[in-house]
Amino acid sequence: MCSPPRSLYELRTCLEQSFPPSDERYGYFNLPKVVYPADPDFSSARRTDYGNAQPAVVVMAETADDVRNAVTCAAEAGYRISPRGRGHSYQTLSNSNGYVVIDCSLLCKPEEFVFSHEEGDWILEGQKYIGTVYSGSGCTNAVMLAATAKEFAPEEGALFATGTCPSVGITGYLLGGGSGDVTPSTGWGSDDVLELRAVIWNGTNAEYITANKEENADFFWASLGGGGGLGVITDIKTAIVQSPEPLPHEDRRKFLYIQNLEFHYFGEESKREGLESFRRFLYEKTEESHKFGGGGFLHSESFRLNGIYLGSADEFIESFGKNGLLQDIPPVLGYHTIYRKMTSEADTLEDVCDGTGPCQDWPNFHGAIIEFESYGEAMLYKLCDQVAVVMGRTQTSGDWCKDLKISPDNCVSGKYDEHFSHKLPICEKRGVLDAFLEAAYDPESFFNHGGPPEWWLDLAIKDGRVPYKDTDDLPTSLGG
Repeated sequence: MCSPPRSLYELRTCLEQSFPPSDERYGYFNLPKVVYPADPDFSSARRTDYGNAQPAVVVMAETADDVRNAVTCAAEAGYRISPRGRGHSYQTLSNSNGYVVIDCSLLCKPEEFVFSHEEGDWILEGQKYIGTVYSGSGCTNAVMLAATAKEFAPEEGALFATGTCPSVGITGYLLGGGSGDVTPSTGWGSDDVLELRAVIWNGTNAEYITANKEENADFFWASLGGGGGLGVITDIKTAIVQSPEPLPHEDRRKFLYIQNLEFHYFGEESKREGLESFRRFLYEKTEESHKFGGGGFLHSESFRLNGIYLGSADEFIESFGKNGLLQDIPPVLGYHTIYRKMTSEADTLEDVCDGTGPCQDWPNFHGAIIEFESYGEAMLYKLCDQVAVVMGRTQTSGDWCKDLKISPDNCVSGKYDEHFSHKLPICEKRGVLDAFLEAAYDPESFFNHGGPPEWWLDLAIKDGRVPYKDTDDLPTSLGG
Protein backbone atom coordinates (compact mmCIF):
# COMPACT_ATOMS: atom_id res chain seq x y z
CA MET A 1 0.00 0.00 0.00
CA CYS A 2 1.38 3.40 -1.00
CA SER A 3 1.69 6.15 1.58
CA PRO A 4 -0.80 9.03 1.22
CA PRO A 5 0.54 12.30 -0.18
CA ARG A 6 1.89 14.59 2.52
CA SER A 7 -0.51 17.21 3.84
CA LEU A 8 0.77 19.74 6.38
CA TYR A 9 -2.78 21.00 6.87
CA GLU A 10 -4.01 17.51 7.81
CA LEU A 11 -1.03 16.99 10.10
CA ARG A 12 -1.58 20.25 11.98
CA THR A 13 -5.32 19.74 12.20
CA CYS A 14 -4.91 16.23 13.62
CA LEU A 15 -2.22 17.29 16.10
CA GLU A 16 -4.31 20.25 17.32
CA GLN A 17 -7.22 17.91 17.91
CA SER A 18 -5.04 15.38 19.76
CA PHE A 19 -3.02 18.00 21.63
CA PRO A 20 -5.11 21.17 22.07
CA PRO A 21 -2.98 24.34 22.31
CA SER A 22 -1.96 25.10 25.90
CA ASP A 23 0.39 27.34 27.87
CA GLU A 24 1.81 24.29 29.67
CA ARG A 25 5.53 23.61 29.19
CA TYR A 26 7.44 20.33 29.33
CA GLY A 27 10.91 18.95 30.03
CA TYR A 28 14.30 20.41 30.82
CA PHE A 29 14.13 22.92 27.95
CA ASN A 30 10.62 24.10 28.89
CA LEU A 31 8.96 23.29 25.56
CA PRO A 32 5.33 23.28 24.37
CA LYS A 33 3.74 19.89 23.69
CA VAL A 34 3.91 20.46 19.90
CA VAL A 35 6.57 22.64 18.25
CA TYR A 36 6.60 23.76 14.59
CA PRO A 37 9.45 25.35 12.59
CA ALA A 38 7.92 28.84 12.86
CA ASP A 39 7.67 28.63 16.67
CA PRO A 40 10.29 30.47 18.78
CA ASP A 41 11.11 27.23 20.66
CA PHE A 42 11.87 25.24 17.52
CA SER A 43 15.65 25.64 17.78
CA SER A 44 15.60 24.01 21.23
CA ALA A 45 12.98 21.41 20.25
CA ARG A 46 14.97 20.05 17.30
CA ARG A 47 18.14 19.88 19.38
CA THR A 48 20.18 16.67 19.10
CA ASP A 49 23.81 15.73 19.67
CA TYR A 50 24.37 14.86 16.00
CA GLY A 51 23.01 16.25 12.75
CA ASN A 52 21.37 19.48 11.68
CA ALA A 53 17.98 18.40 10.36
CA GLN A 54 14.77 20.43 10.10
CA PRO A 55 11.82 18.22 11.11
CA ALA A 56 8.24 19.09 10.17
CA VAL A 57 7.21 19.12 13.84
CA VAL A 58 8.38 17.91 17.26
CA VAL A 59 5.89 16.26 19.63
CA MET A 60 6.79 15.93 23.32
CA ALA A 61 5.12 12.62 24.29
CA GLU A 62 4.26 12.15 27.97
CA THR A 63 2.40 8.85 27.66
CA ALA A 64 2.02 5.89 25.34
CA ASP A 65 -1.32 7.42 24.26
CA ASP A 66 0.55 10.57 23.19
CA VAL A 67 2.83 8.37 21.09
CA ARG A 68 -0.12 6.59 19.49
CA ASN A 69 -1.87 9.89 18.68
CA ALA A 70 1.29 11.34 17.13
CA VAL A 71 1.85 8.18 15.05
CA THR A 72 -1.76 8.32 13.86
CA CYS A 73 -1.51 11.97 12.82
CA ALA A 74 1.79 11.44 11.02
CA ALA A 75 0.68 8.32 9.16
CA GLU A 76 -2.71 9.67 8.09
CA ALA A 77 -1.12 12.89 6.82
CA GLY A 78 1.60 10.99 4.92
CA TYR A 79 4.60 11.83 7.12
CA ARG A 80 7.44 9.61 8.25
CA ILE A 81 8.44 9.42 11.93
CA SER A 82 11.70 9.89 13.84
CA PRO A 83 11.37 8.53 17.39
CA ARG A 84 13.81 10.32 19.71
CA GLY A 85 15.02 9.15 23.09
CA ARG A 86 17.80 11.55 24.09
CA GLY A 87 19.13 12.62 20.70
CA HIS A 88 22.50 10.82 20.66
CA SER A 89 22.06 8.83 17.44
CA TYR A 90 25.36 8.87 15.52
CA GLN A 91 23.37 8.19 12.34
CA THR A 92 21.25 11.31 13.12
CA LEU A 93 18.11 9.15 13.28
CA SER A 94 16.79 11.21 16.21
CA ASN A 95 15.94 14.06 13.88
CA SER A 96 15.29 13.89 10.13
CA ASN A 97 14.38 16.51 7.56
CA GLY A 98 10.63 16.81 7.10
CA TYR A 99 9.80 14.03 9.59
CA VAL A 100 7.54 14.06 12.64
CA VAL A 101 9.89 13.77 15.63
CA ILE A 102 8.28 12.03 18.60
CA ASP A 103 10.38 12.90 21.63
CA CYS A 104 10.08 10.15 24.26
CA SER A 105 12.24 11.69 27.01
CA LEU A 106 9.17 12.46 29.15
CA LEU A 107 8.30 8.75 29.19
CA CYS A 108 11.14 8.28 31.69
CA LYS A 109 9.44 8.13 35.10
CA PRO A 110 11.61 6.29 37.65
CA GLU A 111 8.84 6.35 40.25
CA GLU A 112 6.81 4.15 37.89
CA PHE A 113 9.53 1.59 37.15
CA VAL A 114 8.42 -1.99 37.77
CA PHE A 115 11.21 -4.03 39.37
CA SER A 116 11.14 -7.75 40.06
CA HIS A 117 13.63 -9.78 42.09
CA GLU A 118 13.17 -13.02 40.17
CA GLU A 119 16.30 -15.06 39.49
CA GLY A 120 17.47 -17.33 36.72
CA ASP A 121 20.47 -18.59 34.77
CA TRP A 122 22.24 -16.13 32.51
CA ILE A 123 24.80 -16.21 29.70
CA LEU A 124 28.02 -17.37 31.35
CA GLU A 125 28.35 -20.70 33.16
CA GLY A 126 27.29 -20.29 36.79
CA GLN A 127 26.05 -16.75 36.17
CA LYS A 128 22.53 -15.57 36.99
CA TYR A 129 20.27 -12.60 36.71
CA ILE A 130 18.72 -11.41 39.97
CA GLY A 131 15.92 -9.21 38.76
CA THR A 132 14.25 -7.33 35.94
CA VAL A 133 13.05 -3.77 35.42
CA TYR A 134 10.36 -2.32 33.18
CA SER A 135 11.27 1.29 32.37
CA GLY A 136 10.18 4.04 30.00
CA SER A 137 11.99 4.27 26.69
CA GLY A 138 13.14 7.86 27.24
CA CYS A 139 15.44 7.08 30.16
CA THR A 140 19.22 7.50 30.15
CA ASN A 141 22.25 5.47 31.17
CA ALA A 142 22.50 7.58 34.33
CA VAL A 143 18.85 7.07 35.33
CA MET A 144 19.09 3.29 34.97
CA LEU A 145 22.39 3.14 36.87
CA ALA A 146 20.91 5.16 39.75
CA ALA A 147 17.57 3.33 39.81
CA THR A 148 19.30 -0.05 40.00
CA ALA A 149 21.60 1.19 42.78
CA LYS A 150 18.57 2.36 44.78
CA GLU A 151 16.58 -0.86 44.28
CA PHE A 152 19.24 -3.46 45.08
CA ALA A 153 21.54 -3.67 48.11
CA PRO A 154 25.25 -3.18 47.27
CA GLU A 155 26.16 -6.72 48.37
CA GLU A 156 23.73 -8.18 45.81
CA GLY A 157 26.02 -7.04 43.00
CA ALA A 158 23.25 -5.88 40.66
CA LEU A 159 24.49 -4.78 37.23
CA PHE A 160 22.46 -2.84 34.68
CA ALA A 161 24.58 -2.69 31.55
CA THR A 162 25.04 0.93 30.45
CA GLY A 163 27.41 2.96 28.39
CA THR A 164 29.75 5.60 29.77
CA CYS A 165 28.06 8.86 28.70
CA PRO A 166 25.39 9.63 31.34
CA SER A 167 22.89 11.36 29.05
CA VAL A 168 22.71 8.72 26.31
CA GLY A 169 19.22 7.24 25.97
CA ILE A 170 18.81 3.56 26.76
CA THR A 171 16.58 2.70 23.79
CA GLY A 172 19.15 3.56 21.15
CA TYR A 173 21.89 2.12 23.34
CA LEU A 174 20.14 -1.21 23.95
CA LEU A 175 18.64 -1.71 20.49
CA GLY A 176 21.89 -0.67 18.81
CA GLY A 177 23.81 -3.43 20.59
CA GLY A 178 25.03 -1.61 23.68
CA SER A 179 28.66 -1.83 24.81
CA GLY A 180 29.94 -0.64 28.19
CA ASP A 181 32.22 -1.29 31.14
CA VAL A 182 30.37 -4.39 32.36
CA THR A 183 29.12 -5.85 29.07
CA PRO A 184 32.01 -8.36 28.92
CA SER A 185 30.25 -9.93 31.92
CA THR A 186 26.55 -9.12 31.40
CA GLY A 187 26.49 -9.53 27.64
CA TRP A 188 25.73 -6.80 25.11
CA GLY A 189 22.95 -4.41 26.03
CA SER A 190 20.71 -6.09 23.46
CA ASP A 191 21.37 -9.45 25.17
CA ASP A 192 19.80 -8.05 28.33
CA VAL A 193 16.51 -6.94 26.73
CA LEU A 194 13.66 -9.30 27.63
CA GLU A 195 10.60 -7.50 26.28
CA LEU A 196 9.50 -4.41 24.38
CA ARG A 197 6.29 -2.42 24.27
CA ALA A 198 5.77 -0.29 21.19
CA VAL A 199 3.32 1.61 19.03
CA ILE A 200 3.27 0.51 15.38
CA TRP A 201 1.29 1.55 12.33
CA ASN A 202 -0.39 -1.55 10.90
CA GLY A 203 -1.46 0.07 7.63
CA THR A 204 -4.84 1.15 8.98
CA ASN A 205 -4.31 2.46 12.50
CA ALA A 206 -1.77 2.81 15.29
CA GLU A 207 -1.75 -0.08 17.74
CA TYR A 208 0.06 -1.11 20.89
CA ILE A 209 2.08 -4.32 20.82
CA THR A 210 4.17 -6.32 23.27
CA ALA A 211 7.16 -8.13 21.78
CA ASN A 212 9.33 -10.84 23.33
CA LYS A 213 10.71 -14.28 22.39
CA GLU A 214 7.21 -15.76 22.21
CA GLU A 215 4.89 -12.88 21.28
CA ASN A 216 5.60 -10.79 18.16
CA ALA A 217 8.99 -12.48 18.09
CA ASP A 218 9.82 -11.16 14.62
CA PHE A 219 9.51 -7.57 15.86
CA PHE A 220 11.52 -8.41 18.98
CA TRP A 221 14.48 -10.01 17.22
CA ALA A 222 14.54 -7.49 14.37
CA SER A 223 14.76 -4.66 16.91
CA LEU A 224 17.71 -6.06 18.88
CA GLY A 225 21.03 -4.96 17.47
CA GLY A 226 19.45 -3.29 14.46
CA GLY A 227 18.69 -0.01 16.21
CA GLY A 228 14.91 -0.24 15.92
CA GLY A 229 12.91 1.68 13.34
CA LEU A 230 9.95 -0.72 13.21
CA GLY A 231 7.82 1.25 15.62
CA VAL A 232 8.05 3.68 18.51
CA ILE A 233 9.29 1.90 21.65
CA THR A 234 7.47 3.07 24.78
CA ASP A 235 8.76 0.63 27.44
CA ILE A 236 11.63 -1.84 27.82
CA LYS A 237 12.00 -4.81 30.15
CA THR A 238 15.63 -5.53 30.94
CA ALA A 239 17.50 -8.13 32.98
CA ILE A 240 19.56 -7.14 36.04
CA VAL A 241 22.63 -9.39 36.02
CA GLN A 242 24.60 -10.32 39.14
CA SER A 243 28.32 -9.57 39.29
CA PRO A 244 30.74 -12.48 39.83
CA GLU A 245 31.01 -14.12 43.24
CA PRO A 246 33.77 -12.84 45.53
CA LEU A 247 36.80 -15.00 46.25
CA PRO A 248 36.21 -17.66 48.96
CA HIS A 249 38.21 -15.76 51.60
CA GLU A 250 36.43 -12.42 50.94
CA ASP A 251 33.27 -11.51 52.81
CA ARG A 252 31.60 -9.40 50.10
CA ARG A 253 31.80 -8.27 46.50
CA LYS A 254 34.17 -5.47 45.56
CA PHE A 255 34.21 -3.19 42.53
CA LEU A 256 37.27 -1.41 41.19
CA TYR A 257 37.76 1.70 39.14
CA ILE A 258 41.01 1.17 37.26
CA GLN A 259 42.49 4.60 36.63
CA ASN A 260 45.19 5.26 34.03
CA LEU A 261 46.78 1.81 34.08
CA GLU A 262 49.70 2.37 31.74
CA PHE A 263 52.02 -0.03 29.91
CA HIS A 264 55.17 1.69 28.69
CA TYR A 265 57.08 0.57 25.62
CA PHE A 266 60.82 0.09 25.91
CA GLY A 267 61.45 -0.59 22.26
CA GLU A 268 59.44 -2.38 19.57
CA GLU A 269 59.72 -5.80 21.22
CA SER A 270 58.28 -4.41 24.47
CA LYS A 271 55.43 -2.81 22.53
CA ARG A 272 54.54 -6.07 20.76
CA GLU A 273 54.80 -7.99 24.01
CA GLY A 274 52.46 -5.61 25.86
CA LEU A 275 49.78 -5.48 23.17
CA GLU A 276 49.93 -9.22 22.55
CA SER A 277 49.57 -9.91 26.29
CA PHE A 278 46.41 -7.82 26.39
CA ARG A 279 45.02 -9.52 23.26
CA ARG A 280 45.61 -12.98 24.75
CA PHE A 281 43.98 -11.89 28.01
CA LEU A 282 40.83 -10.65 26.25
CA TYR A 283 40.38 -13.53 23.80
CA GLU A 284 42.01 -16.56 25.41
CA LYS A 285 41.40 -15.94 29.12
CA THR A 286 37.72 -15.08 29.00
CA GLU A 287 37.05 -16.79 32.34
CA GLU A 288 39.07 -13.93 33.83
CA SER A 289 38.85 -11.09 31.32
CA HIS A 290 35.04 -10.87 31.46
CA LYS A 291 35.45 -9.14 34.82
CA PHE A 292 37.15 -6.13 33.21
CA GLY A 293 35.69 -3.61 30.80
CA GLY A 294 36.51 -0.08 29.80
CA GLY A 295 38.46 1.87 27.25
CA GLY A 296 42.01 2.67 26.33
CA PHE A 297 44.40 4.96 24.51
CA LEU A 298 47.23 3.96 22.21
CA HIS A 299 50.19 6.32 22.27
CA SER A 300 53.55 6.16 20.58
CA GLU A 301 55.26 5.44 23.92
CA SER A 302 52.55 3.49 25.81
CA PHE A 303 48.96 2.31 26.02
CA ARG A 304 46.64 3.24 28.85
CA LEU A 305 43.49 1.63 30.26
CA ASN A 306 40.59 2.99 32.29
CA GLY A 307 37.62 0.88 33.34
CA ILE A 308 35.71 -1.17 35.86
CA TYR A 309 36.86 -4.47 37.36
CA LEU A 310 34.29 -6.76 39.00
CA GLY A 311 36.35 -8.02 41.90
CA SER A 312 38.74 -7.02 44.68
CA ALA A 313 42.16 -5.42 44.43
CA ASP A 314 43.86 -8.71 45.36
CA GLU A 315 41.95 -10.54 42.63
CA PHE A 316 42.81 -7.88 40.07
CA ILE A 317 46.51 -7.96 40.95
CA GLU A 318 46.63 -11.75 40.69
CA SER A 319 44.75 -11.88 37.38
CA PHE A 320 46.46 -9.01 35.59
CA GLY A 321 49.84 -9.89 37.07
CA LYS A 322 49.98 -13.48 35.90
CA ASN A 323 48.79 -12.41 32.44
CA GLY A 324 51.63 -9.95 32.02
CA LEU A 325 49.51 -6.79 32.24
CA LEU A 326 51.14 -5.19 35.29
CA GLN A 327 54.45 -3.79 34.19
CA ASP A 328 56.98 -3.70 37.06
CA ILE A 329 58.63 -0.30 36.54
CA PRO A 330 61.81 0.62 38.47
CA PRO A 331 60.89 3.19 41.16
CA VAL A 332 63.75 5.36 39.99
CA LEU A 333 61.57 6.33 37.00
CA GLY A 334 59.16 8.04 39.39
CA TYR A 335 56.14 5.76 39.01
CA HIS A 336 54.44 3.91 41.85
CA THR A 337 51.28 1.96 42.48
CA ILE A 338 48.33 3.75 44.11
CA TYR A 339 45.61 1.84 45.97
CA ARG A 340 42.63 3.64 47.52
CA LYS A 341 39.28 2.42 48.77
CA MET A 342 35.95 3.55 50.18
CA THR A 343 34.25 1.32 52.74
CA SER A 344 30.57 1.50 53.63
CA GLU A 345 31.41 3.33 56.89
CA ALA A 346 33.78 5.91 55.40
CA ASP A 347 32.92 9.45 54.32
CA THR A 348 35.85 9.73 51.96
CA LEU A 349 38.36 7.63 50.07
CA GLU A 350 41.10 6.08 52.19
CA ASP A 351 44.69 5.97 50.93
CA VAL A 352 45.70 2.36 51.52
CA CYS A 353 49.13 2.60 49.96
CA ASP A 354 51.18 4.76 47.69
CA GLY A 355 54.16 2.63 46.74
CA THR A 356 54.52 1.35 50.32
CA GLY A 357 52.32 -0.45 52.84
CA PRO A 358 50.06 -3.40 51.88
CA CYS A 359 50.87 -3.11 48.18
CA GLN A 360 54.65 -3.05 48.48
CA ASP A 361 54.76 -6.68 47.33
CA TRP A 362 52.80 -5.85 44.17
CA PRO A 363 54.48 -5.02 40.88
CA ASN A 364 55.34 -1.32 40.80
CA PHE A 365 53.00 -0.49 37.93
CA HIS A 366 51.90 2.92 36.69
CA GLY A 367 48.25 3.43 37.63
CA ALA A 368 45.69 3.53 40.43
CA ILE A 369 43.23 1.01 41.86
CA ILE A 370 40.21 2.54 43.59
CA GLU A 371 38.01 0.02 45.41
CA PHE A 372 34.32 0.32 46.31
CA GLU A 373 31.74 -1.93 47.92
CA SER A 374 29.01 -1.07 45.41
CA TYR A 375 28.95 -1.05 41.62
CA GLY A 376 26.92 2.16 41.61
CA GLU A 377 29.58 4.06 43.55
CA ALA A 378 32.38 2.75 41.34
CA MET A 379 30.59 3.93 38.20
CA LEU A 380 29.59 7.29 39.70
CA TYR A 381 33.17 7.87 40.81
CA LYS A 382 34.37 7.11 37.30
CA LEU A 383 31.90 9.64 35.88
CA CYS A 384 32.97 12.20 38.46
CA ASP A 385 36.65 11.57 37.78
CA GLN A 386 36.11 12.11 34.07
CA VAL A 387 33.99 15.21 34.59
CA ALA A 388 36.27 17.35 32.43
CA VAL A 389 35.23 15.14 29.52
CA VAL A 390 31.59 15.01 30.61
CA MET A 391 31.64 18.83 30.91
CA GLY A 392 30.59 19.28 27.29
CA ARG A 393 28.22 16.29 27.37
CA THR A 394 25.82 17.58 30.02
CA GLN A 395 24.03 20.86 30.74
CA THR A 396 26.34 21.82 33.60
CA SER A 397 26.73 25.50 34.43
CA GLY A 398 30.42 24.85 35.11
CA ASP A 399 29.78 25.12 38.86
CA TRP A 400 29.19 21.48 39.75
CA CYS A 401 28.42 22.17 43.40
CA LYS A 402 25.63 24.53 42.35
CA ASP A 403 24.32 22.02 39.82
CA LEU A 404 24.47 19.16 42.33
CA LYS A 405 22.92 21.34 45.08
CA ILE A 406 25.73 20.72 47.55
CA SER A 407 27.97 22.96 49.65
CA PRO A 408 30.69 24.90 47.75
CA ASP A 409 33.39 23.28 49.91
CA ASN A 410 32.76 20.07 47.95
CA CYS A 411 34.29 21.64 44.84
CA VAL A 412 37.62 23.10 43.77
CA SER A 413 38.01 26.11 41.50
CA GLY A 414 39.87 25.94 38.24
CA LYS A 415 40.12 27.40 34.74
CA TYR A 416 38.38 25.67 31.83
CA ASP A 417 40.29 27.99 29.53
CA GLU A 418 41.35 31.65 29.51
CA HIS A 419 37.73 32.80 29.23
CA PHE A 420 35.93 30.62 31.76
CA SER A 421 36.43 29.51 35.38
CA HIS A 422 34.73 26.42 36.72
CA LYS A 423 34.23 24.55 39.97
CA LEU A 424 34.79 20.80 39.82
CA PRO A 425 33.55 18.26 42.38
CA ILE A 426 35.86 16.56 44.87
CA CYS A 427 35.08 13.00 43.86
CA GLU A 428 36.73 11.45 46.94
CA LYS A 429 33.85 12.59 49.17
CA ARG A 430 30.88 10.27 49.71
CA GLY A 431 28.57 13.30 49.86
CA VAL A 432 29.59 14.20 46.33
CA LEU A 433 28.90 10.66 45.08
CA ASP A 434 25.51 10.73 46.85
CA ALA A 435 24.71 13.98 45.04
CA PHE A 436 25.76 12.41 41.73
CA LEU A 437 23.38 9.53 42.46
CA GLU A 438 20.43 11.89 42.99
CA ALA A 439 21.26 13.92 39.87
CA ALA A 440 21.55 10.70 37.87
CA TYR A 441 18.15 9.47 39.15
CA ASP A 442 16.32 12.65 38.09
CA PRO A 443 15.46 12.43 34.35
CA GLU A 444 15.18 16.22 34.15
CA SER A 445 18.47 17.08 35.86
CA PHE A 446 21.34 18.80 34.05
CA PHE A 447 23.17 15.46 34.18
CA ASN A 448 20.64 13.70 31.97
CA HIS A 449 20.62 16.18 29.10
CA GLY A 450 23.32 16.21 26.49
CA GLY A 451 25.48 19.20 25.80
CA PRO A 452 27.23 21.27 24.98
CA PRO A 453 25.87 23.83 27.48
CA GLU A 454 25.38 27.48 26.58
CA TRP A 455 28.64 28.70 28.14
CA TRP A 456 30.62 26.15 26.11
CA LEU A 457 28.91 27.30 22.93
CA ASP A 458 29.71 30.93 23.71
CA LEU A 459 33.37 30.02 24.20
CA ALA A 460 33.41 28.00 20.99
CA ILE A 461 32.14 31.04 19.09
CA LYS A 462 34.60 33.43 20.78
CA ASP A 463 37.69 31.37 20.02
CA GLY A 464 36.58 30.41 16.52
CA ARG A 465 36.07 26.69 17.12
CA VAL A 466 32.73 26.99 15.31
CA PRO A 467 32.09 29.46 12.44
CA TYR A 468 28.93 31.10 13.78
CA LYS A 469 28.15 34.55 15.18
CA ASP A 470 25.78 33.57 17.99
CA THR A 471 24.15 30.48 19.51
CA ASP A 472 20.89 30.94 17.58
CA ASP A 473 22.77 30.16 14.34
CA LEU A 474 24.32 26.91 15.58
CA PRO A 475 23.36 23.54 14.06
CA THR A 476 21.61 21.06 16.35
CA SER A 477 24.73 18.96 16.72
CA LEU A 478 26.17 21.89 18.69
CA GLY A 479 22.97 22.45 20.62
CA GLY A 480 21.43 25.38 18.78
